[in-house]
Amino acid sequence: MTSVARRMSLVLGCLALMVALAVPAAAQEGKSLIKEIQQRGELRVGYATADPHQFKDSATGQWKGIAVDIMEEWAKELGVKHVPIDTSWDAMVAGLQAGKYDVAAALNRRPARALVVTFSAPYMFDTGTFAVNRSKVKATSFEQLDQKGVKIAVMMGTAEDKSLSRVAKNLEILRLPDQNETRIAVQSGRAQGLFDDISGNAKFAQENKTVRLIIPGAPILVEGIAFAIRKGYPHDDVEALDIMVEDFVNTGKLKAAQVKYGLPNAEQFTK
Repeated sequence: MTSVARRMSLVLGCLALMVALAVPAAAQEGKSLIKEIQQRGELRVGYATADPHQFKDSATGQWKGIAVDIMEEWAKELGVKHVPIDTSWDAMVAGLQAGKYDVAAALNRRPARALVVTFSAPYMFDTGTFAVNRSKVKATSFEQLDQKGVKIAVMMGTAEDKSLSRVAKNLEILRLPDQNETRIAVQSGRAQGLFDDISGNAKFAQENKTVRLIIPGAPILVEGIAFAIRKGYPHDDVEALDIMVEDFVNTGKLKAAQVKYGLPNAEQFTK
């Protein structure tokens, strides 16, 4: 092969490599969650019960809560209809990956989850606390609560489930499908307490005088609460969602939503 032929072969090889690399890049450039949502005319959001973030109105059966308000705002910005889709916490990520909805709402930002979904910026932070039946539980700390014969309810597949499982040595963990079930378990005596987000537990204690909160001295769980989309979309999509969350927090809408949904100070329920 002549030197000219060799140079031509090398040039053609480089061009072929550039084309091969450009094809997936071009495909990636054309992919957009926002475009998909706008073309469909719907923002589909997966919700599982987690008061005050997302829960069903007992009178209307419609989803409401802080996370719901944020998603309704984003739907307006996108010029589409907000479509809530019921799911459960143990199926939330799988449903997102399967394309059942565009966004998974009020998910805790965890390292393991970040490997399989893309998170937005957090709009609040989840601090794990115990809500116990004050007439049946005298413990005032996690160490006193972590005893044989004590049963604590959690929502199956949640960050609370995983975090409590990591630190509990003696108590029994009762895994239930949703928040309502964990609260019923405490009220009925099936469990002495439950482990959940401080915001939800504060509302539970506010509405039930038999409930007292235990805030662990050494935090068991502190994580950002955010929205998640499927992997593979460009940065522009999650950036648009980040800015929506940022706007909701920084313009006072978050504080207004916390008041709207009756979010109390948790400290008052520890006595």
